[in-house]
Amino acid sequence: MAKKYWFLRVGDDSLDEAKRYSTKETAVWKYQQVAQELAQYGQEISASIHQAYTRDLLDEYPDYVLALGPRGGVQVQST
Repeated sequence: MAKKYWFLRVGDDSLDEAKRYSTKETAVWKYQQVAQELAQYGQEISASIHQAYTRDLLDEYPDYVLALGPRGGVQVQST
């Protein structure tokens, strides 16, 4: 069986621009880095994670939606 990848889509990125990660944890961590940096300037950004075997099989509907919580942690909601 082929390995599934985790594709992180940040802000207004299209599915084609989504970055591929080997684990969900890595994708969440990368989002946290970006979101915390923007939060320092009073800006917010949301993201979504899409799980697929290849970029060609990505579905517009995400598997998870991410947001930065009030204390800097990432809130991960399953869709």
